[in-house]
Amino acid sequence: MTHAIRVIRWEELNPAQKNEVENLKISDQQIEYAGPTHRAVDACASDLTGDIQGAAIFDGHVIVGFLVLKRRSAAPSWALAGAAVISALRIDLRYQGLGLGTAALRYLPEWLLTHWTDTLSIMLSVDEENEAGRRSYAKAGWLDLGTRDKGRIGWVRYMKRDL
Repeated sequence: MTHAIRVIRWEELNPAQKNEVENLKISDQQIEYAGPTHRAVDACASDLTGDIQGAAIFDGHVIVGFLVLKRRSAAPSWALAGAAVISALRIDLRYQGLGLGTAALRYLPEWLLTHWTDTLSIMLSVDEENEAGRRSYAKAGWLDLGTRDKGRIGWVRYMKRDL
């Protein structure tokens, strides 16, 4: 199935769309991995540096997910210089299993080359037990860097995709 993926910056969303993002249906497991949506939205809204960007993931005209990107001063210590880091990717339960997360990950390099033009790569950490997430990242061209560290709730692995 072909998806018409678009990624729209948080500040470009209208109030109704922002409400849709804040009411995404997320599983308890996804909340455990990525945190609650309101926390991701708050991080974007409070950023004054321009180094944190929240964005809604659309399939056509339907909001199906949300992600947070961090760079420079907002990036975690493990991130490489020039990397944008995915901090909290979530897909609404009603749209999971349709390939939308993978499609969004495949689209993200194009979006970054337009919006954060100095980005050299995209990185993320993924909980080792999050096999569905790791599979989705691999399908979208991400490479496991072979590094694992103790994370917030268990072991995490680091993955990267060059632009």
